[in-house]
Amino acid sequence: MLHLGIDPNLTIEYETVQDERDDPGFLSDTVHLTKIFRARVKLSASARGVVEILVEETIPVSDDDRVEVGLLNVQPAALIGEEDLLDREEKGIIRWRISLPPAAEQAIHWGWKVSFDEELQPIFGEN
Repeated sequence: MLHLGIDPNLTIEYETVQDERDDPGFLSDTVHLTKIFRARVKLSASARGVVEILVEETIPVSDDDRVEVGLLNVQPAALIGEEDLLDREEKGIIRWRISLPPAAEQAIHWGWKVSFDEELQPIFGEN
C-alpha cells in the first residue's frame, strides 16, 4: 500500500492477478507471457472533499517485429486522447482519470500478453 503525494488520505493497493508463462507446445515455437494487474485507489472518509486523480501505468513496448505485445483486461476504459494514445504506443503508458469522493474506492484493471519465438530472449525493462 502506498500513500500518494502529500495527502495521507489517498492510498493505492497493487495486486498481480495473473502471471503466467505458456511455453511452446509440440507444434509451436511461440512463448506467451501473460500478466494482469489490479490497483485499488482509496480515499479515506476523513478527506475534505472529492479528489481528481490521474493514474498512469505501463505495459511493455516492443522494438522488434518478432515480439508481439497486446493489451488485456483494461477496466475502466483508459484515456484515449491523441496524446494518451501516442504515449501508449511509443512509451507503453496507460492513463485513467478518476474522481473519488471521501470514503470511496475505485478498482483499475490492466494487463498485457507478449508472444515471441522461444529462441528469442526479450529483455523487459523500464522505458
